Amino acid sequence: MNETNTTNANVGGMDIKVTVTPMQNQEGCLKANASILFNNVFKVTGIRIGISQKGNIFVSMPDYKTGKLDDTGKDIYQDIAYPVTRQFRQELYDEIVKEFHVVM
Repeated sequence: MNETNTTNANVGGMDIKVTVTPMQNQEGCLKANASILFNNVFKVTGIRIGISQKGNIFVSMPDYKTGKLDDTGKDIYQDIAYPVTRQFRQELYDEIVKEFHVVM
């Protein structure tokens, strides 16, 4: 496992810098944190990368607990920042996962 790593890419016509940092404690499904810098002027932090029980890598954008519960009594979370289009989401997630593979 490597230390923090950063890569530059062009996604959706924007220059992005993806930084992935492995978590110290990787006992659960979450394995790393990531941040993205868009066009060197806007940064999104709090992105989490994990591996599901089936072995699939997933990306979780930053969110917060709303203080509300769903019908089953579980907490409801609301995204803070997220890709709006399917195409941009796929391109962005692909870059994050690619960087995750370099670090891990």
